[in-house]
Amino acid sequence: MNNFSIAQLNAFRWVAELGSVQKAADRLNITQPSVSLRMKQLEAEVEMPLLERHGRGVRLTRHGHVFLARARPVLDAYEELQSKTGATTLLGPIRIGVAEGFAVASMATLIAHLRTEYPLLRPEWTVATSAGLEQQLADGALDMAVLVDPLGLRDVRLFALGVQSNCWAVSSPAFPHVAPSRSELAKLTIITTPPPTAMYRATMGWFAEDKVTPENLCLCSSLNAAVQLVAAGLGAGIFPTKVVDAYPLSGSLRKLEAADSLRAGRVFVADRANSDDTRTQAMIAAFEHAARKISYFDE
Repeated sequence: MNNFSIAQLNAFRWVAELGSVQKAADRLNITQPSVSLRMKQLEAEVEMPLLERHGRGVRLTRHGHVFLARARPVLDAYEELQSKTGATTLLGPIRIGVAEGFAVASMATLIAHLRTEYPLLRPEWTVATSAGLEQQLADGALDMAVLVDPLGLRDVRLFALGVQSNCWAVSSPAFPHVAPSRSELAKLTIITTPPPTAMYRATMGWFAEDKVTPENLCLCSSLNAAVQLVAAGLGAGIFPTKVVDAYPLSGSLRKLEAADSLRAGRVFVADRANSDDTRTQAMIAAFEHAARKISYFDE
């Protein structure tokens, strides 16, 4: 059974009409990687190619023309429903999990926006590692969550939000300004969250690319606490760039340019397969607003 979202259909419509992923991203006020991810997810769901490269842009395939004709009435009906539905229809309690890295940088902006747009909504927040939040979502303990590099648990739907840059962080006074290799960094104490968190997988995966294993690994259940340990000069760690930029104690934490680049993290809004699509799409828009406000996905 196909399980695509309004957000994916809308991205497809604008890419098809504008002939460009970047132009569609500009029209939707989201990042180009977000549009690309939505298109990839949509084509995976319908199990057929909808777009193909054409010159410097893209164009519809034969299947794409047919699918667009069927998608337009759905999108038109959804837009009509939105136009007749006020913001106050989003009300009552909602249990929202937010990955720590995204929360550190965006929670204040996100809460302020929700209070303005949906004054009758009563969000109940849980800030934790993505792996823990994803399991809570699958178990029904959360209604939705912002996840980084999710595991893909059963009955959890994923909607691409953007791509976050990651960086190595160290204590400013403790380490010289050098670009160490994987082997050199492996000699330091590496501070990260426990498996199967996204931070742990990113850290161990980065070393594994050169068949290197850190000599001393310090596992900390909280990303925020891990940042503080690094700032105290007890080791080095991989964190979202915006988390390092937002660290409150000026001069105590800095980005370390390693000799080998880090992979970016994929950020998603997630809900359960039986969730209310109208509420989910409204919340996705709120998360996108917060991310744009603080330029979370801008390097």
